Amino acid sequence: PKVVVRPEDLLEIGSQGVSLKLVDNGTKTRALGMLLETYQPGASTGEKLRHAGEETGTLLEGRIVLEVNGQQFHLTAGESYVIDTGLPHSFTNQADVPCRIVSAHTPANF
Repeated sequence: PKVVVRPEDLLEIGSQGVSLKLVDNGTKTRALGMLLETYQPGASTGEKLRHAGEETGTLLEGRIVLEVNGQQFHLTAGESYVIDTGLPHSFTNQADVPCRIVSAHTPANF
Protein backbone atom coordinates (compact mmCIF):
# COMPACT_ATOMS: atom_id res chain seq x y z
CA PRO A 1 0.00 0.00 0.00
CA LYS A 2 1.01 3.60 -0.57
CA VAL A 3 2.41 5.66 2.26
CA VAL A 4 1.88 8.99 0.47
CA VAL A 5 -1.44 9.75 -1.23
CA ARG A 6 -1.20 12.61 -3.71
CA PRO A 7 -4.10 15.07 -4.21
CA GLU A 8 -4.90 13.64 -7.64
CA ASP A 9 -5.20 10.14 -6.11
CA LEU A 10 -7.92 11.06 -3.58
CA LEU A 11 -11.22 9.26 -4.27
CA GLU A 12 -14.16 11.61 -4.91
CA ILE A 13 -17.30 10.16 -3.31
CA GLY A 14 -19.42 13.33 -3.11
CA SER A 15 -21.86 14.96 -5.53
CA GLN A 16 -24.15 17.96 -6.09
CA GLY A 17 -21.92 20.70 -4.68
CA VAL A 18 -20.51 18.53 -1.89
CA SER A 19 -16.99 17.26 -2.57
CA LEU A 20 -15.95 14.38 -0.31
CA LYS A 21 -12.39 13.32 -1.11
CA LEU A 22 -11.47 10.07 0.62
CA VAL A 23 -7.84 9.62 1.61
CA ASP A 24 -7.31 6.03 0.45
CA ASN A 25 -4.06 4.16 -0.14
CA GLY A 26 -5.72 0.97 -1.36
CA THR A 27 -5.62 -0.89 1.99
CA LYS A 28 -8.89 -2.75 2.48
CA THR A 29 -8.34 -3.41 6.19
CA ARG A 30 -8.01 0.16 7.43
CA ALA A 31 -9.90 1.02 10.62
CA LEU A 32 -10.18 4.78 10.08
CA GLY A 33 -11.52 6.86 7.19
CA MET A 34 -10.44 10.42 6.46
CA LEU A 35 -12.18 12.95 4.20
CA LEU A 36 -11.31 16.35 2.79
CA GLU A 37 -14.73 17.96 2.39
CA THR A 38 -15.77 21.06 0.44
CA TYR A 39 -19.33 22.41 0.56
CA GLN A 40 -20.17 24.99 -2.10
CA PRO A 41 -22.56 27.84 -1.12
CA GLY A 42 -26.05 26.38 -0.67
CA ALA A 43 -24.82 22.78 -0.79
CA SER A 44 -26.10 20.19 1.66
CA THR A 45 -25.78 16.50 2.33
CA GLY A 46 -29.59 16.64 2.12
CA GLU A 47 -31.41 13.90 3.95
CA LYS A 48 -30.15 12.97 7.37
CA LEU A 49 -27.27 10.51 7.24
CA ARG A 50 -27.03 7.58 9.66
CA HIS A 51 -24.29 5.01 9.94
CA ALA A 52 -22.76 3.20 12.90
CA GLY A 53 -19.58 4.79 14.26
CA GLU A 54 -18.25 8.20 15.16
CA GLU A 55 -16.93 11.20 13.28
CA THR A 56 -14.76 14.13 14.21
CA GLY A 57 -13.90 17.10 12.04
CA THR A 58 -12.44 20.61 11.97
CA LEU A 59 -13.58 23.48 9.77
CA LEU A 60 -10.59 24.84 7.88
CA GLU A 61 -12.50 27.73 6.33
CA GLY A 62 -16.05 29.00 5.96
CA ARG A 63 -19.14 28.14 7.98
CA ILE A 64 -21.45 25.12 8.15
CA VAL A 65 -24.70 24.19 9.86
CA LEU A 66 -24.40 20.74 11.41
CA GLU A 67 -27.69 19.15 12.43
CA VAL A 68 -27.50 16.16 14.77
CA ASN A 69 -30.63 14.40 15.99
CA GLY A 70 -32.74 17.52 15.28
CA GLN A 71 -30.38 20.00 17.00
CA GLN A 72 -28.56 22.60 14.89
CA PHE A 73 -24.99 23.74 15.47
CA HIS A 74 -23.52 26.72 13.59
CA LEU A 75 -19.77 26.18 13.22
CA THR A 76 -17.11 28.54 11.90
CA ALA A 77 -13.51 28.10 10.77
CA GLY A 78 -11.31 26.71 13.55
CA GLU A 79 -14.16 24.97 15.38
CA SER A 80 -14.41 21.18 15.58
CA TYR A 81 -17.15 18.63 16.15
CA VAL A 82 -17.42 15.07 17.47
CA ILE A 83 -20.61 13.16 16.69
CA ASP A 84 -22.16 9.73 17.08
CA THR A 85 -22.93 8.94 13.44
CA GLY A 86 -25.64 6.50 14.52
CA LEU A 87 -27.76 9.62 15.10
CA PRO A 88 -29.36 11.30 12.06
CA HIS A 89 -27.08 14.14 10.90
CA SER A 90 -26.56 16.52 8.00
CA PHE A 91 -24.26 19.34 6.88
CA THR A 92 -25.52 22.48 5.08
CA ASN A 93 -23.55 25.48 3.86
CA GLN A 94 -25.90 28.46 4.18
CA ALA A 95 -23.05 30.95 3.60
CA ASP A 96 -22.06 32.59 0.32
CA VAL A 97 -18.52 31.18 0.41
CA PRO A 98 -17.28 27.56 0.26
CA CYS A 99 -16.69 25.63 3.49
CA ARG A 100 -13.76 23.25 3.85
CA ILE A 101 -13.60 20.52 6.51
CA VAL A 102 -11.12 17.78 7.31
CA SER A 103 -12.82 14.83 9.04
CA ALA A 104 -12.12 11.31 10.26
CA HIS A 105 -14.67 8.59 10.86
CA THR A 106 -15.13 5.03 11.97
CA PRO A 107 -15.77 2.59 10.51
CA ALA A 108 -13.59 3.36 7.50
CA ASN A 109 -16.44 2.53 5.11
CA PHE A 110 -19.99 3.73 5.56
